[in-house]
Amino acid sequence: MKISLQFHGDRREICAMVREWAADSGMILVEEQFFPAYQARLVGPEAEIGKEAGQPEVVVDRLSLNPEPINLDVQSALEYAKANPNSLFISVGEQSESVIRVSVLSAMTDDTPLMTLWKRCRKQAGSKMIKGAWVENTVSGSRSWLAGHYYTAEAKRLVDSGVAAMGGTDWLRYHLGAQPLK
Repeated sequence: MKISLQFHGDRREICAMVREWAADSGMILVEEQFFPAYQARLVGPEAEIGKEAGQPEVVVDRLSLNPEPINLDVQSALEYAKANPNSLFISVGEQSESVIRVSVLSAMTDDTPLMTLWKRCRKQAGSKMIKGAWVENTVSGSRSWLAGHYYTAEAKRLVDSGVAAMGGTDWLRYHLGAQPLK
């Protein structure tokens, strides 16, 4: 069984949402940094995501909720996913003053009770977001309406202030909240 959800969201909103799920579910929260060197760290109940005592703030590339036992003895994001296959993963899109990239929530497991929990998290995320966006191929100029594309209120505010909502690459640009042509 698998689930996924692509969406645009402010990094702080995403972190708060995932922290809430961890607290409500009792699952282990892990943050991963892919570059410059791969790191996977537990995030304690009182710890702030992306900050470790005495260390500079890091850019978190992926968050995950995990059932016990958790295996952090890995050297890469792929190894982490293989070592913790029942996790709910949230790949957090890049965000800067000029761009907010798509984020992705995903999980795949044969554990029915766990999948029920992951589906509940996905449903909660969707219920707090707005749906509908045009996606434009920046090379060809072709556009398509995506009725099921999700975004948060803060992502919309950022886009309305001039931040570009992009896909995983610069080939796709999203226009959040625009109505489909009749």
